[in-house]
Amino acid sequence: MQPTQADIMQYVLEPLNLKVTAKIRSLYDCQLRLMHNIQPLPSGTDIANTVKYFSQTLLSVLKDVPRSPLEMLRDADNDPDRMSLYPNLDYKGLFNAISQLVDAAPHLQYGIQGD
Repeated sequence: MQPTQADIMQYVLEPLNLKVTAKIRSLYDCQLRLMHNIQPLPSGTDIANTVKYFSQTLLSVLKDVPRSPLEMLRDADNDPDRMSLYPNLDYKGLFNAISQLVDAAPHLQYGIQGD
């Protein structure tokens, strides 16, 4: 049995999955340290760099999709094939971590200063 393109893509992106999971844990850690005033508090710069990492990573994932899934949206039978084009990252965990971090943002002591 030949591996499918989706199987190959998941194998290639496995290191990315591990990095994303670690970065999500980092966001949760930042949020907990901010909310409970655990030292050292994360800086706004640290959090901004982590969010920038996710932005760049997700954009690169979209660029790496081999064909446009818009053509596949017309028929629900194509959903498994369409979803297999994207890496299996913890999107729900990322959303939850960023949502909680936004709630904790007022607790930031210092960070990127506007010019």
